[in-house]
Amino acid sequence: MNKQEEMSCALGLAVQLIKRESPTPEDADCQLFIGRKLAPLGFVQTSVDVNGITNSIYTRVGEKEGVLAFAGHTDVVPTGPVEGWQHAPFDAVVEDGVLHGRGAQDMKGGIACWMAAIMQLCATYEPLPTLQLLITSDEEGESVDGTIRIVEYLQAHDKLPDAVIVGEPSCSAKVGDTIRRGRRGVIQVRMTFHGKQGHSAYPDDADNAIHRAAAPLAAIAGIDWGKAVDGFPATSCQITNFNAGTGASNVIPGMAEAFLDIRYNPNNSFEEIKALIEEICADTDVSLDFDHVATAFSTPDGKFLDMVCDAIEDVTGIQTVRDTGGGTSDGRFLAAAGVPVAELGLTNDTIHQVNERVNTHELDTLTEIYSKIITTFEA
Repeated sequence: MNKQEEMSCALGLAVQLIKRESPTPEDADCQLFIGRKLAPLGFVQTSVDVNGITNSIYTRVGEKEGVLAFAGHTDVVPTGPVEGWQHAPFDAVVEDGVLHGRGAQDMKGGIACWMAAIMQLCATYEPLPTLQLLITSDEEGESVDGTIRIVEYLQAHDKLPDAVIVGEPSCSAKVGDTIRRGRRGVIQVRMTFHGKQGHSAYPDDADNAIHRAAAPLAAIAGIDWGKAVDGFPATSCQITNFNAGTGASNVIPGMAEAFLDIRYNPNNSFEEIKALIEEICADTDVSLDFDHVATAFSTPDGKFLDMVCDAIEDVTGIQTVRDTGGGTSDGRFLAAAGVPVAELGLTNDTIHQVNERVNTHELDTLTEIYSKIITTFEA
């Protein structure tokens, strides 16, 4: 397979995946399509479906030592207002060197590039490590029965990979300019402040829940979280929602609800953050519901990250930034199992937006980088 055919392969696969309408947690037979494409190359598909979520492990036993995995998802976020799209979101239109469609960047395009790289390498009969594709339809949604169930299966069968590339769109301006080597953790807190509803003309007969909420919320917003671990953004706490009142101008609210979204670096912990918020609220009539959504993780510098960055530089000439910013990803489940994780995918300037799109040359570049990573990987 020559280079031009390889490029056409990545784009063609991306188009076929995008045409399958799969808003989370739907898969729309994307994983069946992936399995049919990979089966002739020696891949065996194992289904790990749980509670209506489609999960697949595709495995090809290699000729070299080591197990390298690629993790990704076939579900996409909702389209938003369809009338705002230049092209229908699931038509996968290619125009003037741009592929339009939901999932073009996040992350059907990345899956297509990994598949194209494998197809190219298998056509040359080059010895490869054992390869796994870990694909779920539950990444953009609740993420409770997706990659975590795949990891549980791999642990139970002693089949965890030696390292994993997560195909999330990690890059900013050019493919290869950024990899994610870790992520901050996520804690969300629902706060319900209790008071007593009453008439605003008679405040002595009421207890204003908004007034109860004001001081603790201000104190929480002002917490000094301490010094951040090197390489990570500082811990941040944002009050993302606040709801109170009946809509009437003369009714004192008896209840107020606030929602906190906390992104923490590894210098803090869930236990520490929970204790600080509980201490601030100790003298307030408030119910606190904590959800530890994601644990912070980081892959240390070393052989694996060096290999990924060397592959990028060899293909593009770019010296990659090893970053820990952004939200969270399914990489956390693999990292928690002790697997080194690097997130490397396409650029991310249109993800989750109306008119999501990607330049087709990015698919070609990422395919070449993935090929280099596969052939140079050592356990």
